[in-house]
Amino acid sequence: MILLRLLGICVFILSTKSELLDFDDNTSEICYLCICNDDRTSIDCSRRGLTNLPDGIPRKVKKLNISNNEISIFPTTFSKLYNLVSLDLSGNQLVEIPENALQNLTYLEVLNLSKNNFESWISLNPNEILQPLSNLKILDLSHNKFTTLANLANQELLISPSLETLILDNCEIESIHGRSPLSGLINIRVFKINNNPLIRFQNLISPTLKSLYLSNCKLSYISPNELSYLPSLVYLKMSHNYRLEISSTINTLSSTSLKYLDISYCNVLQPSLKGFQNLRKAIINHNMIRLLPGNEFFNNSKLEYLDLSYNNIGSISSNTFRGLTSLKFLDLSWNEIAQIPENSLLEMPSLTQMKLARNYITRVGYLKSTSLSIIDMSSCEINTIGKASLEGLPSLVELDVSHNLISHIPDSISSNSLKYLNLNYNRLSHITNNTFFMLPRLSGLGVIGNRFTIIWSRYFFQSNPYLEKLELSDNMWRCDCTDDNMFDFYEYITLEPNKKEESYNLMCHGPLDAVGQTWLEACYFTWNPTERTQNAKSLIWFIIIMIVGLALCLVLVNGIKTTMNRRVASLQAERERQVEEARDRLRQLRIRAEQEALCNTPDPRDLIAPPTYDEALSMPKLNVSCYSLNETGTGKSRRKRGRRKTKSSGDLLEETEAHADVEDLELTETSNSRRRRRRRSTKYGSHEIAELDHSPGARRRLMSGNESDDDNVVIQVEADLERSMRNRNRRHSVNEVPRESDF
Repeated sequence: MILLRLLGICVFILSTKSELLDFDDNTSEICYLCICNDDRTSIDCSRRGLTNLPDGIPRKVKKLNISNNEISIFPTTFSKLYNLVSLDLSGNQLVEIPENALQNLTYLEVLNLSKNNFESWISLNPNEILQPLSNLKILDLSHNKFTTLANLANQELLISPSLETLILDNCEIESIHGRSPLSGLINIRVFKINNNPLIRFQNLISPTLKSLYLSNCKLSYISPNELSYLPSLVYLKMSHNYRLEISSTINTLSSTSLKYLDISYCNVLQPSLKGFQNLRKAIINHNMIRLLPGNEFFNNSKLEYLDLSYNNIGSISSNTFRGLTSLKFLDLSWNEIAQIPENSLLEMPSLTQMKLARNYITRVGYLKSTSLSIIDMSSCEINTIGKASLEGLPSLVELDVSHNLISHIPDSISSNSLKYLNLNYNRLSHITNNTFFMLPRLSGLGVIGNRFTIIWSRYFFQSNPYLEKLELSDNMWRCDCTDDNMFDFYEYITLEPNKKEESYNLMCHGPLDAVGQTWLEACYFTWNPTERTQNAKSLIWFIIIMIVGLALCLVLVNGIKTTMNRRVASLQAERERQVEEARDRLRQLRIRAEQEALCNTPDPRDLIAPPTYDEALSMPKLNVSCYSLNETGTGKSRRKRGRRKTKSSGDLLEETEAHADVEDLELTETSNSRRRRRRRSTKYGSHEIAELDHSPGARRRLMSGNESDDDNVVIQVEADLERSMRNRNRRHSVNEVPRESDF
């Protein structure tokens, strides 16, 4: 015993572990691609552009949706998903299904294969594909192209012991022939074949079929005994078959089990319901029925709902509805009926609601019905209501005669059961104390859109203690605020707890000064005279407070404006100061960059190669003797042979600037003898001066000056940079050869 318990525990642990492993391995991939619920039993992979079944689907999944993808080959891995209950493969490109594609799916109940490319029943393997599905309930094959519904080589079309609903809508099926295509479906309940070009059906045999949908086909004729092969048929819908004929002069379509019949939009000429003894509901609207002869519904004693609206029925006889002993709802609206016979309603002892709207009835006559409680006679051409028209309707609760031409209601119209009377949008202009005197149960009255001008009195409803709702809007009320009756009636219909109408629905249409105002707006000060003086004082105080508030607002706005102007001015000054500082820094950086550029400029003499010997021989000779450059100094002209004997270009530039306007240069020697030397003229060309201006000597003097006094150097450099050189006209002798520096 202990060993068996241990073995059971081990098996449980192993199964739990395998389920956990399966959960971890599968959900990590599939739930990123598709939508999974919390316990991973429902997976939605629709509209993912899949061409095959994705990997990683857990075995415990019960609902799988792979619709609207691009799968063209039926997946073969469904047999592993043995817990599936619902499988949706609609909207793909499947053309065939293998024979064993749905093996092991014993729990599958819903299979949707609609909107694929199936064109032949053989490609489905219909005799084998459904047999493993022992619990299949619904099969949807709509929006395919089968074109026909017939047996296959003396075999059953579809074989399934459990299928209950078969959907073949929009499959281009044109005919049903051969042996019954439903004979292999022994448990079929619902068969839908809507929106197919089906002209007729025959040999449709099924002892279990209960609902048959044949809407929007091209049916033109149904054999009278065709429904006899469907002994369990309860629901038949054949609407929108525009050439349908369900009866002939000899035989009529019949069914002993049918309870619901819809043949709307079929252009039928007669109801032809005699063959349906157990029919409960018949919808025959939007057809071309012109006449309802006597005893037309004699065999329909169980019919409860009859809709004959939107036809061309022009007259009704007293025995038209004979036999409808169970009828509760009758719709005859949108026809051409001019009169209802007095005793015609007595043939329907269970009738509770009748709709006669949109007919040509001109008078509410004397009607008799012991059960009728709701009558709709709106939008007819009624102009008269008989004084005793309601006395033959002891159960009448609601009467709708709106949108008619009624201009007068007779006094003492009587009904002990009427609760809601709708007189909206007629031509009524007055009532009296006796108008509603004989309606003790009246709880709702509507007179919207009539022509009342004189304000009513509360005594009009003294005999209506249950009145709860009065609809008085859209009338031409003339407001006389001095009339005490108006104030009394206003309180009667608007004050709680017995409020009967909203005050904003009561509008004045006269006199001129009150047009467009509500009763309360037009008469407020008349009904409340003490409020006028209080309102005047309140108005004065209100004006004073508004003026003071406006002044405070102006002061506050001016203060804010002044503060903002000051703030803007300070910000602008600060911005200008920062701009000026930035300009100074940029100016200093530019000057420093120019100075560094001058220091780094090479000596022009280093850039010019010395003349060759032949070029030196060809150069012109000087006619005047002169000293060498190293001898034109300030006294220290006699130098040793080892030192440099020529002045730099910077020295020459300094001397030239000092004696720019003087042609004769005084050379004084600072020796002990203080002897004055002879003057000699020194002239330089413009290009020589430019070269001297950028010579290393000049740069050294500028740098030395910068070290001593930075400010003076900046000013001096700017002056040197901006000073323009004067043109010097050199005098030449007649025989003198011009030199290169003269140009």
